[in-house]
Amino acid sequence: MLPPVHVSRGDAAAALTTAKHRLQGSFSVGGQEHFYLEGQIAIAQPQEMGQWLIHSSTQHPGEVQHWVAHALGIALHEVRVQTRRMGGGFGGKETQAGHLAVWAALAARKFGAAVKLRLDRDDDFMITGKRHPFDYDYEVGFDDEGLLCGLKVSMRVNCGFSADLSGPVADRAIFHVDNAYFLQDVSISSYRCKTHTQSHTAFRGFGGPQGMMVIETIMGDIARYLKRMLYKFAKITSTTQL
Repeated sequence: MLPPVHVSRGDAAAALTTAKHRLQGSFSVGGQEHFYLEGQIAIAQPQEMGQWLIHSSTQHPGEVQHWVAHALGIALHEVRVQTRRMGGGFGGKETQAGHLAVWAALAARKFGAAVKLRLDRDDDFMITGKRHPFDYDYEVGFDDEGLLCGLKVSMRVNCGFSADLSGPVADRAIFHVDNAYFLQDVSISSYRCKTHTQSHTAFRGFGGPQGMMVIETIMGDIARYLKRMLYKFAKITSTTQL
């Protein structure tokens, strides 16, 4: 869907070669539905002098203005967008609210009357994008104390059928891979994949959770490999009076 992005620091390959312990793994994180209480909704009203008034349940009135003006072939200042309130958004109404507004505006121009469109829940689920699902592969090197010596991570992002906000979401996932840890020698590759699903979009966290999931999963795998968690649990329970 978009060109891959590669970010590195140090020499991850060399660090992995000299690490005392090494692990490899693959895992996936699924998408998530926004499930805002109010579905996508918009009203398009023709105004005098060829201008338009759009009422939209949107997190981004400027985006709706841009989309409608582009669809109608008019200047931005000829479209006024009002957002009275939203019945929830969580990122699902940042760009994807523009669909309803454009469809309503095109219908209103065709029929010369105000048009209101609202998606019911089933159609909303089917049409609108979700949180981006991710697939991961990793190879990590570490010492007896669990200190990371080198890390390679590959992330494959399910973008859906168009780009939408997949680029910045995938970028932020890269930036959050380190989370609360320092990665001395690291190599991260991000692949933005086109699939047959809805075009996935913004969701609260905006790629951050998908990035943090990587390092937390890896640290958990390391802890289990070194039996550090089991040791601490046994030490605590052995001195606890039940």
